[in-house]
Amino acid sequence: MAIKRREAITQGNPEVNKAVNKSQNTSSNDKGGLMKELQKHMMTGISNMIPFLIMGGLILAFSQLVLYVFLKVDPSIGVLDAINSGVFTGFNLNLLKAAYLTESFGGTLFGFAIPMFAAFTANSIAGKLAFPAGFIGGLIATKPTAILNLIEGIWTPESPVASGFIGAFIIAFVAGYSIKWLNKNIKMSQNWLAFKTTFLIPILGALIVMIGMRYIVTPIGGFINHLMREVLMSAGKSGEIVYAVVLSLTTAIDLGGPINKAAGFVALPLTTDRLLPITARCIAIVIPSIGLGLATIIDKYIVGRRVFDKQFYPQGKTAIFLAFMGISEGAIPFALERPKIAIPSYMIGAVVGSTSAVLMGAVQWFPESAVWVWPLITRFPTYLLGILIGSVVTALLVIFLRNSEIKKGVLKVDSNE
Repeated sequence: MAIKRREAITQGNPEVNKAVNKSQNTSSNDKGGLMKELQKHMMTGISNMIPFLIMGGLILAFSQLVLYVFLKVDPSIGVLDAINSGVFTGFNLNLLKAAYLTESFGGTLFGFAIPMFAAFTANSIAGKLAFPAGFIGGLIATKPTAILNLIEGIWTPESPVASGFIGAFIIAFVAGYSIKWLNKNIKMSQNWLAFKTTFLIPILGALIVMIGMRYIVTPIGGFINHLMREVLMSAGKSGEIVYAVVLSLTTAIDLGGPINKAAGFVALPLTTDRLLPITARCIAIVIPSIGLGLATIIDKYIVGRRVFDKQFYPQGKTAIFLAFMGISEGAIPFALERPKIAIPSYMIGAVVGSTSAVLMGAVQWFPESAVWVWPLITRFPTYLLGILIGSVVTALLVIFLRNSEIKKGVLKVDSNE
């Protein structure tokens, strides 16, 4: 899942995002500055959240590999059910117990991803004073506090629908800017400074988060999440295709940037709850890099000439390698060099490849796109075929569009030939 990787890689993504929105950058400098600031804070949260996704994904994957690959357990049966079935004894039983430990631990790490996103986003806005409030808000976004409802004359606690990433995103900025304002406007003498920073502002921040989550963010975010699930589930197969199209578009558009990450957090609860698979997203993560890398290999055979500058040919091979590791950022140099060609091409390829795989019955529940999760995919040959189709579409579009611009004299390349 482009649900991904190291900060050093993701730092380039805001530039891709600028390229995607280049035609829209006609607003005032103040508005542009605000958007740049908001994006910076969000990317700080995302980059600090990524290690939890990577650690959780790798550890959780062990339990899935043990259960469905090594022991050949039916996919409808979980680890705990397999342990209690009485079928497995000795070494296999101990292996299942280890799988249960890694499943629980990896799942817990995954659960910390959204709270850490909110915490570091708030911290980016207002410093360490905002970190606790952001973390609390992110935690409540994933595990909302119970609400008392009167049922048959008895006040009964009920858990509302979680607001998820939507709620964490909103409360992170609310907490950050609220605490920034409080810290600036609450004036105290030097003698009371410790009281202000260790007690007063943290407790006010917690109260703001509590009230905001209870009465505004959780109801709105939970309603959006619930409505989205109901619409997608009621639509049946057609809904699954629409979901695949939208998910692949938002995944591919900015190559691991903020739109990609937001799409991942919308998709994550749907796949962890086994409502909708994450197949389209995982395929859309790898198609841009493979497609653009493939274009550097086959261009001279398709149009009889090289259509890239010479430095892009080794980068194309690197992009393909990174794609098999589940990293889409290998396509960034191509997107930055010619965004009007590269971005639409790999978005079309991602949609075609993802929907083809979904229509042919490929199913992936585990939120990761690297090669080491391929054994967990249902109908893997069709999954691989979808990647191939999307990559070929991307490569051909890029080659023909670049060749057309070369013929018109719009584009000049130094291919060293």
